[in-house]
Amino acid sequence: MSKYKLSPSELEFMEFFWNSTEGKCKQDVVDFFSSSGKDGNTISFFLSKLSKKGFLIPRREGRNFFYTPAFSKRQYDQTLINETLGRTYGSSLEMILAGFCGKTSVSSKDIDRIRGWLKELEQELGEE
Repeated sequence: MSKYKLSPSELEFMEFFWNSTEGKCKQDVVDFFSSSGKDGNTISFFLSKLSKKGFLIPRREGRNFFYTPAFSKRQYDQTLINETLGRTYGSSLEMILAGFCGKTSVSSKDIDRIRGWLKELEQELGEE
């Protein structure tokens, strides 16, 4: 996955692709964004930029390029979260949990809630 963070405008374009079930050509993007004042040149710029950053995969079909996301919104969000947590808390799971609880340490009550959440997560992952 790309290590680039998306700008607000880039994120707006990526949301369009993440909400689509199939690859989109430039005209699809133009049609969608025409009401927001984005012209064809602006759209071409962002399609090229997002492709170069590794967020979109261009695929040529005849005279058109179709673009699909290189990874899901969930994967992007998880990467951002992991990078932010890593910078903020290092590799200390205890400090991450304490930070989420708004404390400098974790109480036994917090630990019990975390255990319950982890059990639920484990059951969900077991069902997939």
